[in-house]
Amino acid sequence: MANSDGSAPFRFNVTKTYPARGPLQQYRVDTTTAFTCCRCGQVKKSKLITTTGGTWDRLLCNGCYGRLLSIWEIKSGSLDDTERYDELHRLLTSLVAEAEIAQAASLIRARDQRAEQLSREAMVVLSTAEAVASSLVAAATELDWSAAIIGLCKAVEIEALRLLVVPLKASVTQLDLRSDLSHRDMQRVARFCTGRGTPPELGTLAHFLTAASDPRRGLASSTLLASFRLLVRSWPASDWLFAPDGFPGSVTGLTRTFRNPAAHTELLDQTAYQECSTLVQGEDGILWKLLVATTG
Repeated sequence: MANSDGSAPFRFNVTKTYPARGPLQQYRVDTTTAFTCCRCGQVKKSKLITTTGGTWDRLLCNGCYGRLLSIWEIKSGSLDDTERYDELHRLLTSLVAEAEIAQAASLIRARDQRAEQLSREAMVVLSTAEAVASSLVAAATELDWSAAIIGLCKAVEIEALRLLVVPLKASVTQLDLRSDLSHRDMQRVARFCTGRGTPPELGTLAHFLTAASDPRRGLASSTLLASFRLLVRSWPASDWLFAPDGFPGSVTGLTRTFRNPAAHTELLDQTAYQECSTLVQGEDGILWKLLVATTG
């Protein structure tokens, strides 16, 4: 247990203090000393000790320090948001073994049969996040939970693209979208549909759907929206996609409360992960509502 003044416990004789990296602070001690890593739960012996969150009650082994340092460097780096999300997602997939991901996928399907309707890509991302979360010991760091939260959000993005944007793109292949390409509310989605841009992320999709249902936007002549209207007319429950408290509001809450903080230097804990998981895949989760809203 740490001393009341926050200094190292008696058994650690610190000889060097390294520069802090966000919530991570590494020290060198004079001789190999045993401790339990708060992340992997294993007893380690080392001269390198890392504290997390500024307390000696939560120590990290050097292997776990390296993994968490990678997460912090992405969160605090200069990448733009889209690249940051992608890098954190790639890192997330390296944190657990394929067998753990497969087991998590089985548990998700057993818990909710609706998961069978998700794409393979979305299931891999969702089960990876679950596998990471289930592997964490009680005292795991907020950096771990941030990475897992990114995975939950990525699953929503994958399904939104599959169910909304990909069908829309297929429906406008032979159409002239020049007017949409020049309209600020339409151009990001229009660029993707014409093969000129990257897939729109969640915030862009929420904005697109909000604009689509707002007559004040001056989009009555939009070729893209005319095609989208034809598409959604075959989906009886598609009104949820456009309602302020439907897809746009749900996604805005997901990105502002969870994804954006998780991708930047804010630290999110286990409670935040559980709240995000409920929003994404709970009984009335975004994933299930999205499936219903896009079913003919």
